[in-house]
Amino acid sequence: MPPSQPASPPSRRRRTLRFGAGPEWSFAQLGVTGVATAGVVVYLGALHLAVGGFDGVWWLLALVPVALMPWSGSAAPLALWAVLLIGWFVLTPEGTYSWWALPAAAGAVAAHAAHALSASSPPAGSFTRATVQRWIRHCLVALCAAGAVVVAVAALSSRDLTIGALGLVVGLAGVAAGLAWVRTSPPSSTD
Repeated sequence: MPPSQPASPPSRRRRTLRFGAGPEWSFAQLGVTGVATAGVVVYLGALHLAVGGFDGVWWLLALVPVALMPWSGSAAPLALWAVLLIGWFVLTPEGTYSWWALPAAAGAVAAHAAHALSASSPPAGSFTRATVQRWIRHCLVALCAAGAVVVAVAALSSRDLTIGALGLVVGLAGVAAGLAWVRTSPPSSTD
């Protein structure tokens, strides 16, 4: 009697889409691109409400995540967020504070995590449920930290403290250092 061969697991066929002559894209990759786009829209909506309106050209930035799909692992998404963060500082009047910063932070966290997750898999690849759950937990922790910062700023904003240009530079340098650290040391994968 020949030894029994272990049954191979049935191969799961992934459904993909192809846009023109480009590579095939999985529905998971399209989903994280949708999350990144929604994050930019939420951020721009919060900025619009915080400043009472801005030029309509800013809304074109909501299309950038779709254009960045092939370059999600590059510095292009960071450049997008640099433009959006600078836009927040340029468009908001100096010394003002808005609670709309919290939904803007949620949009930024979701979009940045979507770009980072997209960079961890090829265009036709997908993600396991455990990977998605781990990234959602990381996003919730980041959003809780953003909420704590918003509460601290709200408490300090009533005290006639001026941040000044140096404070903004130090804050942006801290954000850039944190993002660079996350990009070079992503959460470990147990998948």
